[in-house]
Amino acid sequence: MTGLVAISLLLTWFIWYNPSNFARQQSSNVTVQKATKTTNEAVERNTFLPTEALWQGSNQKYQLIAKGNGVPAQARTKLAKWQVTKVGPVKQLSVNAYNHLLTLPQSLQLTYQGSVSWSLIRTLLFKRTTKAAANYVFDRIVFDTRNQRTYLVNDYHETVRPLSIKQPNYGAIADLLGDATTKYAVTEQRFDHHEVALLDQSIAVTPQTYLIDKQSATHYIALLMTDNTSTSAVDTKQIGNQTVYTVNSNQRLAVDKNDSLMQYEDFAAAAPATSYRGVLRAAFTSLSSLSFASKQGIRYFGYNTQENAVTFRTYVRGVPVFNQTSNGTVRVVHNTSSKRIEFSGSNLEAAIPTSQTAVKLPAGQDVLNKLASMGAQPSDIDDLTVAYKWERDTNSGLVVNLTPTYYVNINGTFVDYNDLLSGKVALSTLINSDN
Repeated sequence: MTGLVAISLLLTWFIWYNPSNFARQQSSNVTVQKATKTTNEAVERNTFLPTEALWQGSNQKYQLIAKGNGVPAQARTKLAKWQVTKVGPVKQLSVNAYNHLLTLPQSLQLTYQGSVSWSLIRTLLFKRTTKAAANYVFDRIVFDTRNQRTYLVNDYHETVRPLSIKQPNYGAIADLLGDATTKYAVTEQRFDHHEVALLDQSIAVTPQTYLIDKQSATHYIALLMTDNTSTSAVDTKQIGNQTVYTVNSNQRLAVDKNDSLMQYEDFAAAAPATSYRGVLRAAFTSLSSLSFASKQGIRYFGYNTQENAVTFRTYVRGVPVFNQTSNGTVRVVHNTSSKRIEFSGSNLEAAIPTSQTAVKLPAGQDVLNKLASMGAQPSDIDDLTVAYKWERDTNSGLVVNLTPTYYVNINGTFVDYNDLLSGKVALSTLINSDN
């Protein structure tokens, strides 16, 4: 009861001191605020931050956790002073050499959930860099503080390219170990051509409660389809559970009335970019066009080259947010026929302080052992991550609860580990799927 009263008081505070957040849901006259170039550059730097920071000690690897945007953001502050003068030749590593690189003592390793290109990241992380090796794709940066060397690593192909740095400060990189507020012992295990850091022991994670920014279709029609002009040219149709809005047959916005999920399509969009950097930056531009109230926790999550799809996902305290629908994610699909943006009208806006009991999560290997006992083979599992599950609050439509859990990727589909245990989701169905 105390928690409900606290949430009620906080909601009252938000309405009293920031009524525009709620009034805009009911207004059809939407004012679109254009982000300044400086603001958008800062958002882009945060969006393409590495999603995980690992420290390899003498015999043990740790995941480093810190407040705010975490250790990756702290590392970026240090790297903003570095000048990359040369990118060395690509080298194919043997299995032993690759494993040796990933276990270099006293090394900080920044990893990305999805692959990125050097031409994009070089300007977002470092002060000044060479344009050489622009198209090299990687998902890990290794800072060997003992030998003062830096490497770009592609986990999928097990290749590496060394960076030459002018006057680097490896001491500042090593200091990040002490700046971390929490260290979890982990062991990396290979799944589907990439490494996954698994918790060595069980941990306790505190649930979170968030106020959401909930926007109607009118808001996104003005943002995406009419350039803030009259909405009289918008045609509206009801098709099953969806309300479909169209403009000049070239633009379409479909809104699901049950869960606020939206899908915008532009059939007159320019041809998609061909370079890795071009695809990711174009997807970021599409993400920015949604003008979410809060962009602090949104991170690049992956690029599916077969589907031409780039995914962005919300992170809270370094932990990804999942849902069986699209809450917490934005997916941009751009091909020769159209550009499609899949997103939700409900997105996290501000944390609500609450006192909740921490949830105990098992060690990563215990999760894998349980899945194996249920019939999952190692080849069925693509990924495993500690996550928050987005769950609606039963007392308020403007509040969501984020519950700690594991999400496992089985044959291309992320699913809540607890749903597999309870039988809510059939493991056999996922194993036999063709995703």
